[in-house]
Amino acid sequence: MKIGILTYHSVYNFGANLQVYSTVGYLRNNGFEPIIINWIPNDMEAKSDKIIPPIQADAHKNFIKDNLPCTNICRTDADIVYEIEREHIKGIIIGSDALFKLKPFWSRVHLRRKGIFIEPTPPGQWRFPNPFWGSFIPLMKEHIPVIVMSVSSQNSAFKLIKGRTKKELNNALHKLSDITVRDNWTREMVAYLTKGTILPLITPDPVFAYNQNIKEQISKHELLDRFNIPERYILISFRTQNVVTKAWLRSFELLAEKSNLHCVALTMPDGIIFEHSFSTLIEPPLSPREWYGLIKFSSGYIGENMHAIVVALHNGIPFYSFDSYGILKYKFFVKDKSSKIYDILSQAGFLKNRISILGKSYKAPTPEFVIQRIKEFDSDNCIKFNISQLDKYNRMMNSILAFFHI
Repeated sequence: MKIGILTYHSVYNFGANLQVYSTVGYLRNNGFEPIIINWIPNDMEAKSDKIIPPIQADAHKNFIKDNLPCTNICRTDADIVYEIEREHIKGIIIGSDALFKLKPFWSRVHLRRKGIFIEPTPPGQWRFPNPFWGSFIPLMKEHIPVIVMSVSSQNSAFKLIKGRTKKELNNALHKLSDITVRDNWTREMVAYLTKGTILPLITPDPVFAYNQNIKEQISKHELLDRFNIPERYILISFRTQNVVTKAWLRSFELLAEKSNLHCVALTMPDGIIFEHSFSTLIEPPLSPREWYGLIKFSSGYIGENMHAIVVALHNGIPFYSFDSYGILKYKFFVKDKSSKIYDILSQAGFLKNRISILGKSYKAPTPEFVIQRIKEFDSDNCIKFNISQLDKYNRMMNSILAFFHI
């Protein structure tokens, strides 16, 4: 049976590529034929090509070409339905990733000294309706299961969704065969939109099952040789320059050296932007498989990326998260519960290994504190959490497969 997958498969983002790769692996391992529904909104494609250096964009494109079977490109709901029928797809998984992220109008209105400022209209994938909410379902001639799996709303201000839009979202959600979400914030969003008639389960990101689903992985020896790094290394990766200073990183590096840890600057998809004095850099191009392996075999990770924290948890790797997710109010107050990193670490019992970097009240923890969190990392608790996540993931997937066997 051919199963379609609809998610952020094509964005130039390591975690986004890996979560769909893990889902592809699971379906193949269980006798299904997965195929990515290749929906790529024009505005999303243009934005990615503008931000990410071509050399790194090519690394993501090659990964997709080599590992993710895709339909023809779809730009509209009609295109999606045509590909579903042409490929004889008999079930669809929407997810994982931040597919339920919305930017309601009132969340884009801000009071400034010079008056009211309204943010520009968000891209298509952040507006309703869109295919992640099943907008293509009414166009299908044949009824097939359409299941939403482990999606996130990524700190959407959902209580600002009112009136007609809220009713239409409620109707869209009730047309889906089943829904699970990745965090409590999204669970509350679905409950709010449906007046409590749908209360989805919280289920893991597919990257929590990556080692189970993807059998062929790059070895530690290959990675150490390829990037010329020592056995014990710690990765540092930031999106911006202002999270910690160059002096902070130098102090951390000296502390790490005392623990026989070699600091390595790890690229984000748009490059290494933060200032540092590390002698070892891993710069673009970098494939998602290499990125995963570098974290998996490291002695620690420090940085902003959410999926990096998931990879670390999945492999029992010490970490410290500088969390850039969440809703910020009045430039000072952060709704931590709206952060997907906060939610994961709350479940795992590792909130002491996180700090929010949003708002003017942010003050970087000392290098001494961060290195201590790495050294005192509770590996046993991490292993227990990973086992529980894998169990939840497999039960979720068994439930999904039951829909496809009908």
